[in-house]
Amino acid sequence: MRIAFVAQPIDAVLPPHPNSIGLIVHHTARRLVGRHEVTIIVNRRHNRPENRYDDGIEYRFADDWPDTAVLERLAKYPNYISQERIVRSGLYYGGYARSVARQLRGGRYDWVHVLNFSNFLPVLRRVAPRSRFSLEMQCEWLTQFDAGSVRRRLRCADLITGSSGYIADLIRQAHPHVDDFCVPLYNGFEPERFPDALEARRGRTPKTVLFVGRLSPEKGVHTLLEAMDQVCRQRPDVRLDLVGPQASLPLEYIVGISDQPRVRALAAYYDGTVCSDYQAWLRARAEQGALAGRVRFVGPVPQQELGSLYAGADVLANPSFSESFGMSLVEGMSTGLPTVATRVGGMPEIVVPGVTGFLRESGDVDGLAADLLDCLGSAGRRDALGAAGRKRALDVFTWEARARRLEELFARPAS
Repeated sequence: MRIAFVAQPIDAVLPPHPNSIGLIVHHTARRLVGRHEVTIIVNRRHNRPENRYDDGIEYRFADDWPDTAVLERLAKYPNYISQERIVRSGLYYGGYARSVARQLRGGRYDWVHVLNFSNFLPVLRRVAPRSRFSLEMQCEWLTQFDAGSVRRRLRCADLITGSSGYIADLIRQAHPHVDDFCVPLYNGFEPERFPDALEARRGRTPKTVLFVGRLSPEKGVHTLLEAMDQVCRQRPDVRLDLVGPQASLPLEYIVGISDQPRVRALAAYYDGTVCSDYQAWLRARAEQGALAGRVRFVGPVPQQELGSLYAGADVLANPSFSESFGMSLVEGMSTGLPTVATRVGGMPEIVVPGVTGFLRESGDVDGLAADLLDCLGSAGRRDALGAAGRKRALDVFTWEARARRLEELFARPAS
């Protein structure tokens, strides 16, 4: 098969700093090379052609003119047109879509796989009418945008995948006509980059809690700090490492368009009700009470260095309010870490409560603290949960398993 992946216009797929969706695209495509001809189309603005991998994948570079200039200008007038309305619009990154279409024209692709931007489908379908189109959703946009507009876009899709059963179920409930071709497609990890660290931890006193992800309100880092304050009062030797980009996701991407009250309430961390600079607020809170001196802001870390951070930790925490999948949970489990997370999005499909870790409701500071203390209570408890987690990660969540699943879906006969 000839397969083209269309990265989001905001994605960095190539070095030096690929983002999470960029990594998902590249890891999946890389495992299809050899059996298929694979192309990835990326935004030149975030991906320098000279940085392309030598991996058998053909990289094509689209432009986003005039999108970025227009969006930057509109952002200066939020009282006239909201950012939420812009993201929902069918014109959002329309220039990039047209540039991608020019890259597809004449390519004779069997499948074109588009990430998240459903508004691209009609544009791309017009130039490649003989191709089949798949739309992969790593977020809840299809249930948050105007139903009529989404329905028209989905008429151009032959396959829809969600990064979890949670996402796929939401889509099917909102758009019953896609029920027959909307399925989960889990993300994965590289076993060779996240080796078993159970033996290295054995006998070591548990005292390091790790968070890996964007330091943004929807990730619940503020909840984790409050819980860790309680933990550190009982265990002054415990510390928290925060690993990931120190930047809040724009309000309009998740918080501003969510229909979930707990997520919408996070606007207080944008509008000045609690704070208007979340990063400054986190740093100030980390220097108060029992947390003082116990929190380390590590910042973003290259993918190849993450394994050692997981190996040096004792518990992984993900206190998110919104999470379509939960990549850090899988990576942590693969090294034998117990996981403490929230009962949100796809995370209940990853964590088995009492077996590989624990789940709490988002915002439950006391419950999160109790679960962290449980995992930190003894090396034996930590190791038992971690061993079960590693087995589950290897059995269910790998990039190879993901690529094979997508390959199977592409091989199905057209309906």
